[in-house]
Amino acid sequence: MPKWLTPEPIKTNLLAVLPLDPEMIPTTLRPWLTDIAYRMKCPLDFVAATCIAMLSSLIGTRLTIKPKFHDDWTVVPNLWGAVIGDPSTMKTPSMSEVCKPVNRIAIESHNEFLLEMQRYEAEQATTDAQKKVFLSQEQDRLKGKKVEHPVSYPEIPQKPTERRYLINDATVEKIADLLNENPAGLLQLRDELIGLLAGWDKSGREQDRAFFLEAWNGIGSMTIDRIGRGTTHVNNVCLSLFGGIQPGKLLGYLRDATGYENDGFVQRLQLAVYPDKTPWSYVDEYPDKQARDNAFKLIRRIAESSFLSISYEADEYNRFAYTRFEPAAQQVFKDWLIEWETQILQNETGLLLEHFTKYRSLMPSLALIFHVVNCEADSSEVQGTQKQLVSIDAARMAVKWCEYLQSHARRIYGLLDSVSEVAAKDLLRHLKAGALKDGFKVREVRQKGWTGLTSADAVDSALSELISRNWLKEVIPPAPVTGRPEAPHYLIHPQLISQNA
Repeated sequence: MPKWLTPEPIKTNLLAVLPLDPEMIPTTLRPWLTDIAYRMKCPLDFVAATCIAMLSSLIGTRLTIKPKFHDDWTVVPNLWGAVIGDPSTMKTPSMSEVCKPVNRIAIESHNEFLLEMQRYEAEQATTDAQKKVFLSQEQDRLKGKKVEHPVSYPEIPQKPTERRYLINDATVEKIADLLNENPAGLLQLRDELIGLLAGWDKSGREQDRAFFLEAWNGIGSMTIDRIGRGTTHVNNVCLSLFGGIQPGKLLGYLRDATGYENDGFVQRLQLAVYPDKTPWSYVDEYPDKQARDNAFKLIRRIAESSFLSISYEADEYNRFAYTRFEPAAQQVFKDWLIEWETQILQNETGLLLEHFTKYRSLMPSLALIFHVVNCEADSSEVQGTQKQLVSIDAARMAVKWCEYLQSHARRIYGLLDSVSEVAAKDLLRHLKAGALKDGFKVREVRQKGWTGLTSADAVDSALSELISRNWLKEVIPPAPVTGRPEAPHYLIHPQLISQNA
């Protein structure tokens, strides 16, 4: 019986991140979001990032921003992001709670669509009957008969379309149809982003990844040709994306991004947050009804707004309605961009450089979103042709968010420096669940197909880490006289075996 030492905990040394100051949340939304985070005991970062992604999808292509004073560079505030955390950190519940206003609007929209369909079907039945009368009349006319009371060909009723806001699980072909019906854009919300990514790797779905990557900037168009469905032209490919993901599962995609499989997906998750865990305590309090009602009303106004008082209309040179920074805010953007390009990007390489390069559009997108929130919360009428340009307050808040998100990006990509620790934590979790028997071998681990533990290097690093921390012991069988040597097997600490007994 081997002698065992006390096993040591496995800790991943994460880089520090900036905390999310509640003052970085627009005033009308702040009490609602902080109340959710307090009652759920989840990081405020989770609910705030989800809310911004939701707002970006509600604005979509209905209002864009030209960040420079003279240039026609146009940015659609279409944002992707993720909440990153270990299991049981309230990722899914926090996202679901924040998206309740949009879900309510979506249900009302669906019910209205059903009523419109009923009217349409009744009109269609009348039209079909009128067509038969018209055809009978024309047959009589061709036969030389006199038509006493001629009728004209009926006007064809227009089939209604449903205003959609959210999608959860849909094929690219169906998303293309929905985008044609909803050119302002949609929000793809996933409890686990890993499910979406795994779908892209399935045989026959290889083009899905390209479609999503094209949809990130919100200004593209696409033509999809399929043998069965024919040709579909999508004029506005604008799709926001948000979901939850565990650090260990994200690490696999980060590793892929360092090689030939770097498609730029992770770098597009500009609203990705990986905060420290919130200390748990028992809370049982009523929701802040006033804060919730105010937030719901504001989100509904944004969803239904025409933005006429804060936008210049689209024309032959501008595909979408747009706005600009006011002079003071323009200077804030200019100063920020100069510093970003000359001080930050000049000192970055690799994945972080690719990630931070996309902040050029992130900052004006955030500023526009905060501007829309502030204007709709105030909703005061603007006289004449004067427009409410993006304010200096919105621009400054956007700069603070870029600084905050920059720290989270460094923590996320810093996971690549802790590959062995993350793999060891994943393997230890499976050992605690009793998924492997005492004396297992390397091939048994790889045969399980566990995320992050499919390659020989990942399994070897995980085993080495667990051995060094006294969770496992490696046993190398004696070399045989003839034949191939037997592979090493691994003994599990009795503490784990007794837990699973």
